[in-house]
Amino acid sequence: MERVSHKADILVFRGKRFAVLKRVIDVDGNEVVRDVVSFGTAVAVLPIIDDNKVVLVRQYRAPVNSWILEVPAGKVEPGESPEECAKRELEEETGYRAMRMEKLVSIYTSPGYSDEVLHIYLAKELVYVGAKPERYELLRVVILPVDEAIKSILSAPIADAKTLLALLFYTSLYRGSAK
Repeated sequence: MERVSHKADILVFRGKRFAVLKRVIDVDGNEVVRDVVSFGTAVAVLPIIDDNKVVLVRQYRAPVNSWILEVPAGKVEPGESPEECAKRELEEETGYRAMRMEKLVSIYTSPGYSDEVLHIYLAKELVYVGAKPERYELLRVVILPVDEAIKSILSAPIADAKTLLALLFYTSLYRGSAK
């Protein structure tokens, strides 16, 4: 394997939610530059009701100029743990509070260009307390049987990866078990 070391990050652009960096690395004595979208840490939450229904949101996503059916998700704020963020995003976007929250998996969303780490949680024993979406979030809560949610995601022209992964992970490893 090649010897790789990080030399420097040069800020190219800083936006509200992410930064673009020129990352300088040394590969066996040769300087290599890569563009990196520095996003940080985010969460996604799979809220399950009665082991058979899932709470999703249909949300307008400006980067793809489309409405996407997806699990509640959001960026971890400074000083906030991923689990705290998952609880906050679930309540803000859907109005549900989870009495049980379990981490399913952590993934790199697209390590070819981004440092984003996404922690996916399973939320159970939900209690409705009222939604508090952020002022400019465009979303609508949708409750579907799990199988119907998977069919809806797969019938979209392009599937939302975090939602598909969360649903498939749940159906393959958790559905029908005592977890």
